[in-house]
Amino acid sequence: MPSLDNWIEKPQEIIQKIYEKHSGSSPWEKEVDDYFTSRLTNTETWTSIPSLNEVLIKDLRHGQLVRFRGMFQDQLGPEMYGSGALVKNTTSGSQKNVTGKFKDELCLGLDEEVVNWNTTESRSCYYCVPIPGETPWVKQIFREKNSLSGLQPSRPVSIGKKRPLEEEDDNEMMDLGESNKRPCPLTNANPSMSVTNGNLDKILNFPLPSSESVGCIVKIYSEDEVPLNDVLEVVGVLSFNTPGVSDDEEREDFQPPSSIVPRIHCIGSQKWQHNNPYIISYSGQKWNEESAAVVELSATIRDELHGLFTEFFLGDSLAADYLLCHLMSRVYNRKDSLALGKLSLNLTNVPIDNAVLQESFPRFLFSLLERLVTKAHYLPMSLENLNTLRMIPKKDYQENRLIAGCLQLSSQTHLVLDETAMTEGQLIADGVRNVTAIGNISSWQKIEYDFNYHQVEFHTDIPVLILSERRSIVATDVNLPLRLNMSRGRPFAELIEKLETNAELLMQMRNYLTVTRLLPFKLNDAIQEAVQQDFIQSRAPGQANPMSTEDFHLLLVLSRLLALTYGKTELLDVSLWQRAKAMEAERKSRLSNSSR
Repeated sequence: MPSLDNWIEKPQEIIQKIYEKHSGSSPWEKEVDDYFTSRLTNTETWTSIPSLNEVLIKDLRHGQLVRFRGMFQDQLGPEMYGSGALVKNTTSGSQKNVTGKFKDELCLGLDEEVVNWNTTESRSCYYCVPIPGETPWVKQIFREKNSLSGLQPSRPVSIGKKRPLEEEDDNEMMDLGESNKRPCPLTNANPSMSVTNGNLDKILNFPLPSSESVGCIVKIYSEDEVPLNDVLEVVGVLSFNTPGVSDDEEREDFQPPSSIVPRIHCIGSQKWQHNNPYIISYSGQKWNEESAAVVELSATIRDELHGLFTEFFLGDSLAADYLLCHLMSRVYNRKDSLALGKLSLNLTNVPIDNAVLQESFPRFLFSLLERLVTKAHYLPMSLENLNTLRMIPKKDYQENRLIAGCLQLSSQTHLVLDETAMTEGQLIADGVRNVTAIGNISSWQKIEYDFNYHQVEFHTDIPVLILSERRSIVATDVNLPLRLNMSRGRPFAELIEKLETNAELLMQMRNYLTVTRLLPFKLNDAIQEAVQQDFIQSRAPGQANPMSTEDFHLLLVLSRLLALTYGKTELLDVSLWQRAKAMEAERKSRLSNSSR
């Protein structure tokens, strides 16, 4: 068996040796799985594998192991492949069994031929894209980590600015040791799509514009399905071999050239609950240790963040409170049609073209958030954008693929909508559908994908923050009029620059926002009974401001989120419940004054 030193560079040799050892009988697959799993459980070993996200394709070799972190954007049709073949040497007459698993083609010698295929099996195929909205600091840290692993990091590449595609020959990226081999297709795939720089965007089909220019097709051999929009990092065998077809064959599925969309035959994967590069764990003992270290500092970091947001909102500490709670929000459960845990937020009285500020308030708020969270997207709600942008994913039956929309986002992608960009005019039918889709995310955390003859509902977990002059056209859980003290105004650029000068504090803020929102939370029976009694008493005869059921549910959400901002996993007393009530009382007072 090959030495351990080259299991990353030449995994197929190891797989083939194990296959031959068992003569292709069933135990061979378990031994392959055990072999690679035993190595991939080590975090340092996992991260030592080159990543397609950070390393240029031209610097990788066909057949080696690679990593790719991305969102599963589309599930392609299942692919039949020859999992084993009997190969004969026409010169010597000798025969051998060769596995077709974890590859797109058998590479046969010039004097070799397939006598027969032993078995045919099916594998699942998914199209994966770089994580939509992944913020620049996250990409940078991952690049730096890749560089520290001794791998050559890639340079940021803008879509449409690659070197001419006709200069990219798949054979450049193949192992030179296979130059005397000829390919033997294993699949029914058909890569007839021609590629030019002009249709690169269409091929890559990213939900959001990205500086990265690599998507990939991941081929999975287990029976478990991966839900669309989940974020995973996969490890697998890189393939630049795409089976050829004759001109008269009809393409059955989306099969872009592998020089643009390489294939990865999955050997291992990790589902990511977050994509914070500072915190490498997602569960288990390591996660418990890392999260405990963050929670220990949570009260201090919360105060730092609250102070930062208060300064940005020019002294409006209530806005800082609600923004912190908004950043903690996530859907932790669903009951009937309700998404429990969400908190969509509409900040109104947002200044535009203000002579004191002389800066775009919405853009600088997004710029601030983009430096703190790991995934975010800023969307100006101009009439043109609403009427012309593809926001809702749509099925293309001709190419049998899901055409991405800008609302196809993974969980915990912060969506910042700038309604101050809206101008007078009329929404056309597409604009109405887009506004409806945004509203469904804000109110119900769901979106309906367009499958032409029917709509398919997908659950989301996308925190929605809307910035507007008046109440938004989109319904939100909370509407808060800002009270900005213009006399305290300072250039927002200076505030962001000040934040970036303290690298240690900035890292702690990022880790705090990642960890605290993922903490488990429970409401113990005693506190639950106390808040229910408070609700009943508020509705007793003679009470001036009886609490509605909607108010009660919002207060429960706010209490939970306030607790999480302090790193608490349960309410120990009613103090945070009372704090939530005070916040809501002040907010309603502002709304009352604003309506006069």
